[in-house]
Amino acid sequence: MDQKSSYNSPLNELRPLIYSLPVAILLVVLTWFETVSVANAIIITALIFVSMLYLNRRYEEEIAELRRKTILQEHESRDTRASQFLLTNIMENLTDPFLLLDSRKRILMANKSAIDMLGADILRKDISLFIRNPDVNNAIRKTIRTGKTHTVEYMHGNVVPRNMLVRLHALDIQGSEDNQENKRYIFLSIYDITLIKQAEQMRVDFVANASHELRTPLASILGFVETLQGPAKNDLQAQERFLRIMHDEASRMTRLVDDLLSLSKIEREAHIPPEGTVHLPTLINSVLETLDMRLKERNMTVTVSNPDNVGNITGDFDQLTQVAQNLVDNAIKYGRENTAIDVVLKKHVSEFPIHEESVSIAITNRGNGIPAEHIPRLMERFYRVDTARSRSLGGTGLGLAIVKHIIQRHKGHILFESEVNEYTRVTVTLPYKSG
Repeated sequence: MDQKSSYNSPLNELRPLIYSLPVAILLVVLTWFETVSVANAIIITALIFVSMLYLNRRYEEEIAELRRKTILQEHESRDTRASQFLLTNIMENLTDPFLLLDSRKRILMANKSAIDMLGADILRKDISLFIRNPDVNNAIRKTIRTGKTHTVEYMHGNVVPRNMLVRLHALDIQGSEDNQENKRYIFLSIYDITLIKQAEQMRVDFVANASHELRTPLASILGFVETLQGPAKNDLQAQERFLRIMHDEASRMTRLVDDLLSLSKIEREAHIPPEGTVHLPTLINSVLETLDMRLKERNMTVTVSNPDNVGNITGDFDQLTQVAQNLVDNAIKYGRENTAIDVVLKKHVSEFPIHEESVSIAITNRGNGIPAEHIPRLMERFYRVDTARSRSLGGTGLGLAIVKHIIQRHKGHILFESEVNEYTRVTVTLPYKSG
């Protein structure tokens, strides 16, 4: 019990007696003048005292209940303010835009992301002034009218349009005692789904391209089979030529399937850091020995230089071999006959923002080069600068896509440089581990 309550408690106990005292005095006076008998006066005084005692206790109980409710309301008010503050902070720090609209489509609340997206002066204004898409505005009207959740997509922005997803939820709040009518608010959230849409389009393009790449040699093989079964049934010379073409087409299909399986495996392992140790000079020499026949066929030579004495790096030997073999093979296929290919290994040290060591492998050939507009798309699946030439040389269109994913797994990067009719240089940079 606090100090104030301890001071008031004796007074509270005497309150019925104090309230009864004037009546008792009045009864004494009346008894003195023999207006009321003594017995009646005592009875009346006792009844009044008991009644006052009862009323006092009821009064104390009601006061205590009122105090309890007041304290609870104070706690609830503090909790509500704290919850509102927490909710406001959460909304403000969300990366997706969130808005609260009234039944007239006016913006009542907006978090920082929404203000950054739609502008600073948006409160108390109609949402249609800032999102002018008719599908979105129709969905808002439907949600206000029906109270049902709606989802709609639209394009936002003019210079660089982005795919946005809008979700609408109705919130019905009970009215006050004076106005029993419920109020309907709309909770509007906006999500940027551009990357999801791009991934979906890439998947669709990939399936379409893979189907086309497989269908072309299949159609060729089926055509030759029909010819061998019909007009060329007894033509040995035609049979030999057609069988050779069918073998080449089947081999191209096999390479394509192998590359698809390889790409799928690499993507599955993309999140697993490589742990092996690879001696780069040994790897390069191994690749050059494998491609020695290809080099001799085109009378080309390879010069390897390692001025910084590059040694071991952390990596997957098989995958890095696949990278080197793909890039050197491309240098041979698209380089001019009777020219040299340069392979240079170098160390690099970066001090900003932190100390980092890396190693680069630069492969340069002399040939037709690559026009600048094609360079940004070179590592897209099935993308070719010269489709006919690539297919005639046995390319599947997946080699550089495989290279890209392997390098990403090794936390490295790749750079293409080219001058038309002069050279093409591909530089792969990887984290370096001396040893």
